[in-house]
Amino acid sequence: MSSSLLREVRKARGMTQKEVAAAIGVPQSTYCLIEHGKRPADLETVQKICDLFQMEPDHLFVPKRFAVRKVK
Repeated sequence: MSSSLLREVRKARGMTQKEVAAAIGVPQSTYCLIEHGKRPADLETVQKICDLFQMEPDHLFVPKRFAVRKVK
């Protein structure tokens, strides 16, 4: 998971780590570790994060700017 992208999205939404953690049902310390790439998020948590930020899970793992484009 792209921790820098996760942080960028959270800040763009004007949310604190504490607010995100409360919204997805994890302790703030756990969310902090996930956001800094020091703890992996389970699938349920990934889905909750994506639902909160209204994004697809693949965007957290392969940001669009790094996505591979098909060559014609």
